[in-house]
Amino acid sequence: MLYDISADMLKAKVYPGDPQPRLARVQTIDKDSDCNLSALFCCLHNGTHADAPLHFMDQGDSIDRLALEHFIGECYVLSVPPGPITGDYVERKFPVKYRRLLIKGNGHAYFHESGAAVLSERKMLLIGTDSNSVGISGSQARVHRAFLREHIAILEGLVLSEVPDGEYFLMAQPVKIGGAEAAPVRAVLASGHIFWNGRA
Repeated sequence: MLYDISADMLKAKVYPGDPQPRLARVQTIDKDSDCNLSALFCCLHNGTHADAPLHFMDQGDSIDRLALEHFIGECYVLSVPPGPITGDYVERKFPVKYRRLLIKGNGHAYFHESGAAVLSERKMLLIGTDSNSVGISGSQARVHRAFLREHIAILEGLVLSEVPDGEYFLMAQPVKIGGAEAAPVRAVLASGHIFWNGRA
C-alpha cells in the first residue's frame, strides 16, 4: 500500500510571514496555442518540503548537495502528543533502531531544544514532522541547527493523519534547486513492500 504524505502546495497552511503561493496560467489551449502552460510562485518552505543546512547555517550545504540516501529508505512513523518534544520524552519514547523518524502530532508537536539536542546525538539520517516546522517561534534556529549541523535531513509539512504508527519505506526526494536552502518534496510511504536489504 502507498500513502501520499504530501500536502497540496497551493492549499497547505502558510508559515506566518511567508508569501502566499499562487499558480498563474501563462498560456491556455485555444486557436493560437496547442498547450496549457503555468508558472508557480511560492516560498520554498510552503507545503511539504525539505530544509537544507543553508537554511540556518550561512556556510551550510544547499538542497542540491544533500545525499539522496537521507530521503529514501526505511523509516518509522511515531505519534506524539501536542506540544513540546523534550529530551526526556525522546529518551523514553523514541525508538533507537530507526535512522529516519516521522513525527505525527496532528500538526501541533514541535521539538524543544532539549529534545533536538538528545535526538541529534543519535546517528539519524532524517527527522520529519506533520507540523509546518520542527521548531517553534523563538527557538527555530537552535532546533534546526541541532539537526542540520549533524547532517540530519529535515522534512516539514507532512500529511500523516491517515498513516498508522509503524515501519514504512520512505521516498521523499527534494526537487533539485541549485543553491537553495529548501525544496518542495512529493513524499510517499510504502507499506507491505520490500524495497530494501537491511536497514540504512
